[in-house]
Amino acid sequence: MPTVQADASPAQDAFRIARKLADAAVPAMADIVAVEISDAALEEHSAMSGVGAGGGFRRAAFRAVRDGSRGAYRIGEASRIPCGTPYRRSVIDQRPRVIAHVAPRTRWLARDPVRAPLLRESGVHSLLVVPLTAQHAVLGMAAFYRCGGSPPFGQADLRAAADLSQRVARMLDGVHRDLRGQAIGRMLQDALLPQPPEVTAIEEVQSHVPSDSVPGGWFDVIPLAGTRVGLAVGFADGRGITAAVAMSQQKSQIRALAALDFEPAEILTHALGPTHRETAPSAGQQHAGAGHRAKSHCLYAVYDPVTHRCAAAWTGAAALTLVGPGDRVRSVGPTAPAPDGSLSHDSAEFDVAPGSLLVLSSAGTHPHRRTPDIRVGSGRTGTGAGRPAREVRPSVLLAARTRGLAPTDVATWDLPNDPAVVADARSRATTQLTAWGLPDLSFTNSLVVSELVTNAIRYSDGPIRLRLIRDRALICEVSDTSSRAPHACRAAPSDQGGRGLSIVAELTQAQGMRYTPTGKIVWAEQTLDPG
Repeated sequence: MPTVQADASPAQDAFRIARKLADAAVPAMADIVAVEISDAALEEHSAMSGVGAGGGFRRAAFRAVRDGSRGAYRIGEASRIPCGTPYRRSVIDQRPRVIAHVAPRTRWLARDPVRAPLLRESGVHSLLVVPLTAQHAVLGMAAFYRCGGSPPFGQADLRAAADLSQRVARMLDGVHRDLRGQAIGRMLQDALLPQPPEVTAIEEVQSHVPSDSVPGGWFDVIPLAGTRVGLAVGFADGRGITAAVAMSQQKSQIRALAALDFEPAEILTHALGPTHRETAPSAGQQHAGAGHRAKSHCLYAVYDPVTHRCAAAWTGAAALTLVGPGDRVRSVGPTAPAPDGSLSHDSAEFDVAPGSLLVLSSAGTHPHRRTPDIRVGSGRTGTGAGRPAREVRPSVLLAARTRGLAPTDVATWDLPNDPAVVADARSRATTQLTAWGLPDLSFTNSLVVSELVTNAIRYSDGPIRLRLIRDRALICEVSDTSSRAPHACRAAPSDQGGRGLSIVAELTQAQGMRYTPTGKIVWAEQTLDPG
């Protein structure tokens, strides 16, 4: 079987805890200590299937008084627990055992051809076996040996070893629960990652979310009004389910605010709030310390294929790279957190030539957990002083090849703020639809143009712009200089007006409004025949 590397968290934590146990017991309690850890405490798929006595074990720690002593298995190597040995019996019934005198020709040694010669070579004459159990599950096993002139183990030694092992088992249980939460979190992450939709603004989309990191990375492609598209990437700090829940909240909040057509900077401000939040520790973190500071790393950009402009905002370890024609590269935003751990929050707006590549990236950070100190005879465990080191995770990447809308698919007219212009606006729109081969939509579109232009004249005093866009839908947009949002009202039977917006809502498949630096845009869409 392949050797498990001890440098991957949370296996790193389990191996470190096992080493602490061995260091605490040698030479204070034993001449040799070997610690095995269950695969279920090290591997995600085993954590999801549960822990049992029949599962595999791996050597996690070995310590001996005499320099040069070697263990039966290398650290990280799968170790056999043969049937009929005190090791297997303790794993099965979850009870510690003391073998005061181990004779050279003890029968059970013949069942363990790997350990037996090393025990004879080291002069082992007394043995303690203690299962590492928590919540009625076996997470590992510790074997204590005495050699040469050391006295044999007694019941007092058994009680001391059992107490020490129980404290270690509780810490391993924290690692196991953290591993299980991480596996569930990764499942949630995979379920929440979308299939990018087909939109006119984007020709090609590719994404990468690192599968070997703690869950929390996400991306999204959001169709917006006016053929625009929203692109988002983010990383929610945390572990396991905590990170997956934070990721889901980030993504849903940004998508909801994007549907309201807020500016990117406003979306991040409202969706993420304060960049530092105190969160409760996950199950696995409780054995290593209290809560942590959750940080949000996110970038949201909106690309408009009509104007060929992109507006972006970012916070934390997020960045946007623009690869334009001729492979000209432009970087926007930071690529790493500030040295003091604080997160930046900035925005930019720039031109994007059709065919350019927008590459959004976001990385997260999380603290390395402290390993508790383990002391023989101590009734409690403690953590080391100082703040834990922080580790930067691999980046989430989202690459989008931009596409521009053909100029022949857009018609724009600047209109004076005069009621007499409504009829002219209808006529221009009808002529344009005939040129586009969409005469069947002329009647409905004339009603939409009349209502939107009339409202703009009534509630604003500046110039008005009418724009028609032919895409997967026919989009009618009217912009004005007023920030007052239109709203449909319930008209009485005797009222002469007040029904316009309600009629537009009945005749079109989608409607909305978005603010601009100079006012607002009111729009409505009619779905085109797929033919």
